[in-house]
Amino acid sequence: MSSLADLDRSKVIEIDLGNAEFKANAHRHMAEWARKPPFYVLGQGQPQVIVGRYADVHKVFSDTETFASEMPRGPGWEQFNKIMDAQFVTQMDGAQHARVRRLLMPAFSSRRIEQLKQSIARMVDEMLDRIEANGPEFDAMKDLGAHLVVDALLTAMVNMDERRKAVFVAFHDLIPGTTYVKPGETWAPELRQAFDRTMEEIKVIIEERRTAPREDFISDLVNARDAGDKLNDRELFDQIFGVCGASLSATSRAAGGALYLLYTHDDQRKQLIADPSLIPDALEECLRLGSNGYFTFPRIATKDTEVGGTRIFKGMVVRPSPLAPNYDPDVFPDPLRFDIHRKPKRILSFGAGPHHCIGNILGRMAITVAITRLLGRFPKATIREPDFTPVYGGAVGELRLQSLPMRIQ
Repeated sequence: MSSLADLDRSKVIEIDLGNAEFKANAHRHMAEWARKPPFYVLGQGQPQVIVGRYADVHKVFSDTETFASEMPRGPGWEQFNKIMDAQFVTQMDGAQHARVRRLLMPAFSSRRIEQLKQSIARMVDEMLDRIEANGPEFDAMKDLGAHLVVDALLTAMVNMDERRKAVFVAFHDLIPGTTYVKPGETWAPELRQAFDRTMEEIKVIIEERRTAPREDFISDLVNARDAGDKLNDRELFDQIFGVCGASLSATSRAAGGALYLLYTHDDQRKQLIADPSLIPDALEECLRLGSNGYFTFPRIATKDTEVGGTRIFKGMVVRPSPLAPNYDPDVFPDPLRFDIHRKPKRILSFGAGPHHCIGNILGRMAITVAITRLLGRFPKATIREPDFTPVYGGAVGELRLQSLPMRIQ
């Protein structure tokens, strides 16, 4: 990589991409990024190129030869090793990515999604039963949004018992710490221990499914075949780890963004209560404005290039934002206006190109079920505090809404 002296200093911005203040103002930052060419952030460790305009982000997502998904490992690169020692399909390129993605597809088939929909609907109803029994006050994140991972997806997708769910949830809660590791630092001992416990559980689950297959996600992966090809043991472990240990949290984050938008726009929420058929289109608008994060997996430039007039040198870390382009006024007029009738097309919340999120249909389905059931069950529910200010946590790049205090009227 060229030296820092080669960078256009007018495009260097000092900003902490992971602190609480940035996250509190993340949507304002996204609106700014959506209007400006790619820029540099130096900070600690590797220089990063931040990409926010729609056309620029789409180019980075789509050009996998110039912007590789497989990041270097080792000293100095710790913060970009988001799921630790595993290599998920999103971190692969070329023939390897195409092959593993092809073998994963049966686990996300329309038949499997429909089966999961019925199970998730039943579990969401059980969550709402508990909310009603313990009401009138509840927390929409802790009592519903977060449980889309714990109760619905881990149970419905993987048939986990309570002990195993506790192991995965403990890891899920700690894994954001990987993105805050400074160059040369090691992972916190509790994070490494949680990783090791999760790894051992996955190995046991795989062997159980090989011996006695079930109608679930892991059995689909264990039994996946394509022209005689199958996932090897390491690939199988890494994909299960990536989905169950790390990626499922995207659903709870997106649910939090959707709930916050709907419950701060009373007139539009009332329209959905009156006509639930509007909910799928409304969800797309929620995902456009309030999806689960401002970064996805980073890329690395494989050669000297440029995007949107900004020079990018070989070996530089490139961070395309999946959220900022949804605020681009050239693609979405009046982008800060929340409108459930907008019907936005081509949002980049789930990426684009070869790495378009393989689980996006599952995520959309789970959130749609949760919102539909919540609005139907408690049509007069409101946010408890009129001046409520959201607080976000999670990894660098994530917007995990920590709490949404509500009341059943």
